[in-house]
Amino acid sequence: MAEWRKVAKAFALADGHITQKEVEILRKQILADGDVSKSEMDFLLEIKAEATSAVKLLDDLIAECQAAIK
Repeated sequence: MAEWRKVAKAFALADGHITQKEVEILRKQILADGDVSKSEMDFLLEIKAEATSAVKLLDDLIAECQAAIK
């Protein structure tokens, strides 16, 4: 079975650009339980680094998640 992280990265980075819709999906899934894990934060930072471009909403989500990490 494929690792969730690799599958999610492949979808998010398929065209190299992180769109508003993709950020909305990430926001919904990552913040669903009200907690942000280190793994989730690492994932966001990885896709940001590997994307050729991204909407500003990704930066906003990353900042929100960094503030929420316990």
